[in-house]
Amino acid sequence: MPSRYYFLSSLPMLRFTDSAPLTWERFLSEALGNVSDSDYSLLTLIPEGKDGGNAFLKKCFAMDASLNAAVCARRKQLLGREDNGGMVLREVEVERVANEAMNAKNPLEAELLLMKFRFNYLEEIKGLEPFTQSALLAYALQLRMLLRKDSFTVERGNAEFTKLFDQLQKELNME
Repeated sequence: MPSRYYFLSSLPMLRFTDSAPLTWERFLSEALGNVSDSDYSLLTLIPEGKDGGNAFLKKCFAMDASLNAAVCARRKQLLGREDNGGMVLREVEVERVANEAMNAKNPLEAELLLMKFRFNYLEEIKGLEPFTQSALLAYALQLRMLLRKDSFTVERGNAEFTKLFDQLQKELNME
């Protein structure tokens, strides 16, 4: 009989400063049979960015969209371009984080700022009950963030930059 209580209590704790303690595939395989079918179904929708009608996921994805819109608006402003996206009301905290990200020393620092904000946001909104569906979904979303964060390395970033810079130079020389 599936029990979210036992499943969640068996998972390692997540901290933004740490690496992901398990892979997404392992998380899903351990969840299968240990959470209800409806909970598992929601977990499988997360990589696709679908909310399955769940209020918690809708709220998370809406905040994420708001943060992305704030970053894009700030980027357009810094580039001197007009923002034709219409007036969007955003929270002050989202605006603050977007500004911090745009003022970061490099793209990696900016991305880590945004990820940490998202991670902490999930920590705040999941509630105080540790074994709710919201707690399960927050854990899954935070795990995905840690997995993404773990994929960032300075070496890979420098290699990608060099590749893009070389490609840009070739395109400029061809014209």
